[in-house]
Amino acid sequence: MTTQQQAFLLMLLHTTQSDKRSQVLNSEILNFGLNENDLQIEREKVETYFDNGIKNLNSNQLNNLLITAQENQNEDAIVNKLNFYDVEEKYQKNILQFFIDYIQANKAVNVGNLDSQFKGVQVASRDDFNKVINQGWTGDWDLQPENINPKRIQIASMNESGPFPRGCYLNADIKDIQPIQHTDKIRYRIFIENPVVINTGNRNVKFNTNPVRYIR
Repeated sequence: MTTQQQAFLLMLLHTTQSDKRSQVLNSEILNFGLNENDLQIEREKVETYFDNGIKNLNSNQLNNLLITAQENQNEDAIVNKLNFYDVEEKYQKNILQFFIDYIQANKAVNVGNLDSQFKGVQVASRDDFNKVINQGWTGDWDLQPENINPKRIQIASMNESGPFPRGCYLNADIKDIQPIQHTDKIRYRIFIENPVVINTGNRNVKFNTNPVRYIR
């Protein structure tokens, strides 16, 4: 798990009611591309990091410190506020590291750099991934099916919020491509199988003008 992914989960836990945190963590951590053996290890690391870090701040304190960190990336300024908030010294190192990682996740990343190993066709969409998975297709796209090689699709989220915001993408195998007649032209509906959702933790994804991109 990257530091950006961990920062995403830590902030999510902080904004979740305490009695629902375990449930939310168990659900969200499935979207980080971890194998079964690493899931429990990473879950426990996040819980420990949270308990010994930003859990010891209330919402107003966290938001105030985040503004301070973004405007003045000076650790002394943050430490002074932590001391003013009577946050124990043993928690301060983890809190400082959280702000470093969280700000890093706000740095711009090109949509094509979400997954350096992916080959196929990448599309940018505001569709909910749950809907795409349940219906088994995405579209309709203005593309050239013969240019998709290998037959794989990556759907990059353009959503600002919700369960799959920017920084999330869905990779899947293409099992069929069907032409759909629209009023202006033929577009293509892509039917998928073996979908996998990944949350990179990056929140500032820059998209291309063309929502369709062939990657070989």
